Amino acid sequence: MSSDTAEKHLESLVQQLVREHDPAGSRVEFLGAQYDLGLAWVHFEEGFGGLGIAPKLQGQVNALLADVGAPMCWPRNPIGYGMCGPTVYTHGSEDQKQRYLRPLFSTEEIWCQLFSEPSAGSDVAGLTSRAVQDGDEWVVNGQKVW
Repeated sequence: MSSDTAEKHLESLVQQLVREHDPAGSRVEFLGAQYDLGLAWVHFEEGFGGLGIAPKLQGQVNALLADVGAPMCWPRNPIGYGMCGPTVYTHGSEDQKQRYLRPLFSTEEIWCQLFSEPSAGSDVAGLTSRAVQDGDEWVVNGQKVW
């Protein structure tokens, strides 16, 4: 799909979304419909909130929706939208993607990060805690700051 074609397609989908779902109505319903149309993360594949197109086109979707006062996911669920959703999409199983992505984007579920270590703070790359399987259970080894 050419860039011009993709932009026109996105504009058409946003118009459909706004026509069929009141931006001033239920936030969860509106964002769920946005996800279903592939306008959540446009670069994700179809069926997982995307259309399989260039990520730079998400800005066009966001601008069009902002122009009509539509609710946005990221102010209410920034960790979920910016970190957890892409991680589930990239590394999750098909079942995990089906289970988590739509409720995360619609803000039906709010995601957060709850870790802090003495030498890493909230730097996920510096974490040293590990989960070790012990029979049927997992034991988390490490320290938390707070």
